[in-house]
Amino acid sequence: MTASAPADKEKFRWEVSRLRALPTLPKLLERVVIALEDPEINFASVAELIEIDQSLTSQVLRLANSAFYSTQGSVSRVSQALVLLGSAVTRSVILSTSVLNMRAMTVLPGFWEHSLGCAVAAGAIAKATGLANPEEATAAGLLHDLGKVVLYKQLPDAFLHIVEEAARTGRSFIEVEREELGTDHGEIAGWLVEKWRFPACLADPVTWHHAPARAVRARDETAIVHVADALVRALGYGSGGDRRLAPIDPTAWTRLGLSPERLDAALDQFDVDLDHALNYATFE
Repeated sequence: MTASAPADKEKFRWEVSRLRALPTLPKLLERVVIALEDPEINFASVAELIEIDQSLTSQVLRLANSAFYSTQGSVSRVSQALVLLGSAVTRSVILSTSVLNMRAMTVLPGFWEHSLGCAVAAGAIAKATGLANPEEATAAGLLHDLGKVVLYKQLPDAFLHIVEEAARTGRSFIEVEREELGTDHGEIAGWLVEKWRFPACLADPVTWHHAPARAVRARDETAIVHVADALVRALGYGSGGDRRLAPIDPTAWTRLGLSPERLDAALDQFDVDLDHALNYATFE
C-alpha cells in the first residue's frame, strides 16, 4: 500500500508535535531504571526487580553471555550480569528490547542489521581509540536510530511515506523527514531519552549522531557513533532507510584521532566482533 501523499505534510507535522507526549515507562521498568541511576547502586536489589519479569531476566542474561561480554564461565545470575554489563548498558538493553522492539521494523528490511552493524563498529572504534568504556559505545550504536523506531510505531503512515520518498528521489532519510515533518529522528529520540532519563553516554549519541558537533556531554561517544554509522553504510551492511553515503563530520574524525593505522585496527576488530555477534546472536 502506498504511504500518504506529500499533501499530508501538515498533518504529519501536527502528529509529530504530539510525540512529545510519548508514554512513560511501565511501572516495573521505571523502578528498574531509577534504581540503575542511583550512584550507590545495589546490584542485588536491582537484580531482584529484574527477576520479577521473565523477559527482562532473559535479555540481561543473554547479553551477559554474548560474544561481547562473556567471561571464561557462563553467567547464570542477574546480579552477576549487572556487575559485568554496568548500569548504562543494562538500561539500554532493558529499554530497547522491552519497550521499543527494534527487530519489529519489518517495513524497513535491513534495519536491524544496520543497528547491529553500527553497534559493532562503534565498539571497535572505541577500542581502537582507547575509550574507557567501549561497551557503552556499543550500546549507543545499537540504539542510534531509536527515533526511527518511535516514528515507525507512532506514525507508521508518515514513516512509510518517508522511506518511499527517499527511495524515489534518491535523497537521504533525514532530508526527507526534515522536509515532511519539520524535525528528524534524532530530535524525536531526544524527546524520548530526556523523558526516560538516559545517561549522557547514550542520550547524546542517539540525539546527535547526525550532528556530532552539537553534543555537549558525551562528545567522544557521539563522534564514535557518527563515524560508525557512516562506516557501516559505506560497507553496505543493513539499511538505515536510504542508499546515501553521508559525509563524515571532520570535527568528529579529528576528535577521535583516527589515523590510517587506527582505522585499519578498528575495521579488523569490526570483522571479528561482527562475526561473533552473528554467530552468537548477541542482541536477540
